[in-house]
Order: sequence, then C-alpha cells, then structure tokens
Amino acid sequence: MKTLLNILFSILLLTLLSCNNGEQSKHNPVKDPTAIEEENAGITINYDSTKVIKTAYVTDRKGVDIKQQANKNSKTLGTYGYGTKLEVIEETEDWFGVRDRITREFYRDGYKIESTTWEKVYVAKNKTGSIEEIKLIPSDLNIISSLTINQKTEYFETDKKLTKYLTLELIDKSLFDNQKNSAVCFLLTDTIVKKKRNGILELKCKNKTVKYVDKPDAEVDVQVFNYVGQIEFLNKYLISGAYWESGDYKFIDKTSGEETNTFVDYPYISPDKKSIICINTNHFNFTADLEFYTISGNEIKQIMSASFKNWMPTLSNGKMFWSSDGYLYLTVNHVNSFWKTDGNLNDKCQHIRIKIL
Repeated sequence: MKTLLNILFSILLLTLLSCNNGEQSKHNPVKDPTAIEEENAGITINYDSTKVIKTAYVTDRKGVDIKQQANKNSKTLGTYGYGTKLEVIEETEDWFGVRDRITREFYRDGYKIESTTWEKVYVAKNKTGSIEEIKLIPSDLNIISSLTINQKTEYFETDKKLTKYLTLELIDKSLFDNQKNSAVCFLLTDTIVKKKRNGILELKCKNKTVKYVDKPDAEVDVQVFNYVGQIEFLNKYLISGAYWESGDYKFIDKTSGEETNTFVDYPYISPDKKSIICINTNHFNFTADLEFYTISGNEIKQIMSASFKNWMPTLSNGKMFWSSDGYLYLTVNHVNSFWKTDGNLNDKCQHIRIKIL
C-alpha cells in the first residue's frame, strides 16, 4: 500500500513539474543566440570627439549601399539616396567612412531590443561627389508627395507623377534670360500711397475701410502685414502676411473690403488673365508647394494644390515670371543641393518652365 502511495505521489509531482515548466516556457521567451551577436556588430563612435574631415554627396542616381565595413562583401545596412549629404570621417582609396546614427534590432534575454547609436559606416567613393553634381533631370520634375483636389488631400509614399493640369520642363539659362524681355505682370505697385502707420495698414474700400494691425512682439501669435499693390482688372488689393513660421498673400475686394482669397505665396497671373499659379519654397518639408487657380470674371477658384518632392524654387527679384508665350518661368534647385555646405543658398540654379494643360 505504501509503495502504491509512493507511486501515485511521484506521478502527481511529475505532473506538477511538467505544468510549471510549461508555464515557464510560455512566459520566458527563448534567447536567440545568433541575434545577440548583432548587439555589438557596428563600429560605435563618440559624436562630439569624431572629426568630420569633409562633406560628400551621393551622385549615383541609384543611390549607394551603406556597408558595415569597408568591404563590398560586408553587411549592407541600408541605402543612401541620390543627393544625400555625407559627413566623412575617414577616407581610403576606395571608401569613405561616414558618421551616421544607425538603428539596430537584436535580442537580449530573449526579448527584441531596438537601439540607435552613432556609428562609422562605409560607402563606395566612386558613387559620391560634390554638390555641383546634384542636378535635376526631366523625370524628376513632376514627382509629387501630395495632391489636394476639392479640399481632399492624398499623400504618396512612393513616387507619384502629376500627369494632369500642368507640364514642367527643364530649359537652359539663355532661354530663361531671353524670355525675361517678354515678362507679363498685372500688379500696380502703388505702395507709396498705401503707407503703414504705427503698425496699422489701412485699405480704403468702397463700402468700408479695412485695418490690418501688426503684432510683432506676440511670439507665436506674431503677425506683420504689408501692402504689395493692386490688381486693377480684378478690383483687388494684394497684401502679404508674415506669421510664426508661416506666411501668405491675400486678395481684398476693393468694393466690399472682404478677403476673397488667401494664397500660399505670391499669386502669379497668367498673360491671358485666366489662371494663377503660386509656388512656395517649403523649408520644413523640403518641397515646392504649388497652388493652381482659375479666374472667371472677378471670381478665383482653386483647382488643385500639390507638393513637388525633388525641387524647390530659388526665388528672388526677377527669378519667377509669366512670359507672353504662356509659360511660367522660374529658377530651381534639387532639394538636396538647395543649400551649400556653408549653409547659404545655392545660387547655381537650374531653370524650368511650366505650362497649363
């Protein structure tokens, strides 16, 4: 009897141990020893004490592989796209060592960990060059990252071509300069008449006087207004507004005194007086934000807006204009060569023209 009890007790004990082991394996993931080795695989560096010896740019249109070691057979960590700025901290005959923040995934105590550290990674030198080599090609021009129609915006993760509304083409500087002689502008710049006094801009309209009050010291609520001129055939005043990290242009009806339209940037009116295009250099998203409007009588209707992902306009006086040939001309740069390495605007521009379809 005692032996039978011992046997029953042993079976019960084994059952309990089996259940406990099952629970333990359920709640304690098994380590992945191959992944643990990945934790210290990279060449970690101290950002502050690592000297950048030069700056280079990816000049291969297909991009360049990011290698863990200066060896083509080394592990590939990713790809730098065309025009990417590289901080070079080491140079050999065939390779650049580059300072970058690298995110890795590995297992520690059975759990997947994600860690980001500064590392030295490598790229092939023959796929890099200077900022002057970063140029737009025709297929770059109509790639957009977003499109808004009827107040509905669609965003694109992959390259999306704008095939409606507008055509864009690269032109040479000589054509651009020649067309300046036939530039068309409808703005009457009577700014002396509309002086701003004590930070208050007054616009005398037929039905009322409109006032725009500056708030230059209001921090995030800052606003500063300036009179730009008037468009006589539209019966509109044009003013500009500068705000906290943004700006706009507004049409004010000279009869009612009401704001009729707000534009992302200066509204360029086509020679036939039927269309308006505004293009803003978006320094935050690195895009060219374009708005397209049609004019019917005094009514202005927005048709669409789009963000172009590969170029931005490099605008100053005389760098954007409608010509009598029906094209809008402007100077642009690739988004990755918009700024020079010293932080100044890259004045070695390319030239494009836009036509409404």
